[in-house]
Amino acid sequence: MRMKIKPILFSLGLAALAACTSGRPLSQGTAQPVGSEEPNAHGLYYYLPTTSLQIEITAEKRIRKAGPFYRFSQRYLNITDVITEDSEEWSLVDAKVRTVGQPDKSRLFKVNTVGFPSMAALTLSKEGVLLGLNLPPHRQFSRDAEHPFGFEPSMGWGHPRGDGKATKEALTLAEVNFNDVPMSEEQLIKSSTTAMAEEVAKEIYRLREIRTEIISGELQVSGDVKVLLEEMDRLEKAYLSLFVGKEIRERVTRVIDYYPGPERSINTVLIRFSDKKGFLDKMDVSGTPVYLEVEVLDGNNTDYVALETPKSENTRGLTYINPAKARVRVIDRTVQMLSEEVFLAQYGQLLRFPADLTDGPGVGVELDPATGALRRIFNK
Repeated sequence: MRMKIKPILFSLGLAALAACTSGRPLSQGTAQPVGSEEPNAHGLYYYLPTTSLQIEITAEKRIRKAGPFYRFSQRYLNITDVITEDSEEWSLVDAKVRTVGQPDKSRLFKVNTVGFPSMAALTLSKEGVLLGLNLPPHRQFSRDAEHPFGFEPSMGWGHPRGDGKATKEALTLAEVNFNDVPMSEEQLIKSSTTAMAEEVAKEIYRLREIRTEIISGELQVSGDVKVLLEEMDRLEKAYLSLFVGKEIRERVTRVIDYYPGPERSINTVLIRFSDKKGFLDKMDVSGTPVYLEVEVLDGNNTDYVALETPKSENTRGLTYINPAKARVRVIDRTVQMLSEEVFLAQYGQLLRFPADLTDGPGVGVELDPATGALRRIFNK
């Protein structure tokens, strides 16, 4: 669930930003862990992120609809390669993974200032995650940048989140028909299917003959010849579909949000899939499993902020994360659909910037919104 930053926190942040340009003498800022999941007093707070995986799985649905005249295709058109029965079939075709940051409630920090240091000029996400320090306006992160698939994840260890809804619903067999075929009155009044099929076949041959005469120059027509020929092609294909049938292929994508942890090696059922029904809930055993594997490759996840003592060299600098590298795989039964390396904040090291670095008003810092990693340090 998204954290709603209290209005007073925003007010304090804006006041601090304004003070950076007020001409007051530069002093010092400190960032200290709070020890609670929510702000516990007035002040300027930020979260560091924890990383969710957003898995995008694409399936293709193939619908085959038999035409009403398929039995007469060889007799009237000498065509044998036709659809003879209706069918629906699904297959998985692609998988992608992206990382998305959300507030790590165990890593909440409060910024304390003496004077009006640069550290007050923080940029936070809507959920209160630290994005940077002294960022120029064109580097402010949009909601789409933080949540590239268009919805926001929720917290929870080791389970798919969200309902995995499709980005669009696929066509059904019942929605595929031949109502778009422009049947004439003469064709429709025939007393039998055989007679109707014969009449439509004659129309197909007539269109072909006229097209041949136009192309050869035997028949002169007014208007745009190209447009006329295209319309004749469209009509012929529509009439042919009554004999050969229709095949429609459509791709549907589902997005599943997964929050890995606390195990460093994960193998879980992400979703289930059926070649007849398509995407299914992970608990629906009528489908075969699609597995998600996450293997954390880096071994050092030391929290150096927690190890600080009063004698530590740096106890006030801005905090950031050195994320851990992990290998993510998506497997359809035994077929690997995806194998990609990503970075995860929750398995990484918690560090501080040098204390003096963020005291200067001309120094900017940009962090990765998904992992809390350092992207760059720059001079304004």
